[in-house]
Amino acid sequence: MKIVFLGLTGVHQALAAGCYYLSRESGENLDLEGFADLELEKAGFPILLGQDRNNNLVYALGSETDILVLKRTIDELAAVLGEPGELLVLPITIPWQKILLWLTTIAGFIGAGQWYYNFSRYIIKREIPLIISQVDKYQEQLQQN
Repeated sequence: MKIVFLGLTGVHQALAAGCYYLSRESGENLDLEGFADLELEKAGFPILLGQDRNNNLVYALGSETDILVLKRTIDELAAVLGEPGELLVLPITIPWQKILLWLTTIAGFIGAGQWYYNFSRYIIKREIPLIISQVDKYQEQLQQN
């Protein structure tokens, strides 16, 4: 199975959630490979984070639009392709996600410097407890199935 953590950007809360899911460490230092990486974000592809203990591939992906609409679209596409159980999309939402998307857009135009990384890091550090609680909830659901 493939597990996709979905956020408005793939290099912020989705990446932090996927890394936490894989390592079970809070990641509060946010020294995560790919964190706030504009090149990864611009590519638009799912970011492979690794494999979990059940050999599921874990990805982070940014939607840049409504997270829940994209989740439904991906779920429906998987069903049409005949593989509904092979792809699990887990939306990760935080109150500051639109600010992160806005910062990412601005950084794409004027260049991402240390300011972009610092602002991104500040926002995600504030939201780590919420991100962790969402991942823990999904983890419990996965264990029940």
